[in-house]
Amino acid sequence: MVSSPADDGPVDTSTDPPATDGTVAALSEEELYAIVRVAAEDAVLGALGTLMLVGIGIVLIATGVSALLADVTPISLLVSAVFIGFGVYLVTSSLGVIPPAREWL
Repeated sequence: MVSSPADDGPVDTSTDPPATDGTVAALSEEELYAIVRVAAEDAVLGALGTLMLVGIGIVLIATGVSALLADVTPISLLVSAVFIGFGVYLVTSSLGVIPPAREWL
């Protein structure tokens, strides 16, 4: 015997998104707008924050390299290495290549 979809019980044909508990969630247009607005704001701020941190990292790397090429003393070598190291860390952690320091602890 072949069962048809009508034999399996009621079929949900609504356009509402399913809730996490398996029931159909009914969101008003205002609630849906608020959720989408917050999600879009988070995405834009996340992208701008990433671009800002990458820019700061590149400036630190450039500063370290220019200080390294300008004067070679033990102090300038140390400062250049710190600038370059922190700049590389900032760029790579911002882009998700390595985990941020808060996950190391």
